[in-house]
Order: sequence, then C-alpha cells, then structure tokens
Amino acid sequence: MAHQESNRNLAIVFIVSSIVWIAILFIESSQPPAAIMGQVSGLDKVAHFLAFGVLALLVFGASFNLRLGRYLPGFLMPLLIVTIIGVTDELYQLSNPSRAFELLDLAADISGAIVFLCFCKLFLKS
Repeated sequence: MAHQESNRNLAIVFIVSSIVWIAILFIESSQPPAAIMGQVSGLDKVAHFLAFGVLALLVFGASFNLRLGRYLPGFLMPLLIVTIIGVTDELYQLSNPSRAFELLDLAADISGAIVFLCFCKLFLKS
C-alpha cells in the first residue's frame, strides 16, 4: 500500500513538472528567438531536441509511475503526448510574427523524445 502511494505521489511530481516544462516551452515560443540561435547554425534544432527530450523524460516518469504501460507499450504514450505538444507548439508559433512553423523543428522535437525514451529503456533494463 505504501509503495502504491509513493508511486502516485511521484507521478504527481512528474505531472506537475511536465506541465511547468510545457508552460516554459510555450512562454519561450511566444518570444522572439534568442539572438544566438541565428548566430550558431543548427543550435535551434539542438535546443528543440533537448527541450522535448526532457519533456519526454518527465512524461515517461509520470506514465511509468501510473503504470500506464499495462494498457499501451510503455514508450508509446509519452511519445504520443510529446508529439502532440510539439505539433501544438509549432502551430502556436504561427501566431507570433517573429516565429514560424518548421517541420525540421518538429522532427527535432520527436527525435529528442525518441532518443531520450530509448535511454530510459536502456536504463530500466540494467
């Protein structure tokens, strides 16, 4: 019983952390891009890769502690959620004149999620 309670509490921490991280991503998307993003080639894609990789870890943490893997493969739900957030973020950027919807950004988002989730899988097997 105590183990279930600790898993539920940990899931809540991951859910709240995921929501905060998503809010940070959307706040950042509402601002003009940082100057350094235009100065270093590919830095924007690296930022997307890392930001959505972290989001995937947070969503996976919630999913894992809620035992959602019983219903779907353990990595499908976090990947689906991160992909939806990535698409939503790119669509949101259409409302900002200094931003644009970019398929390569979305590809970096999804790639980051996949790579970070693969690390989770490797970590859990060891």
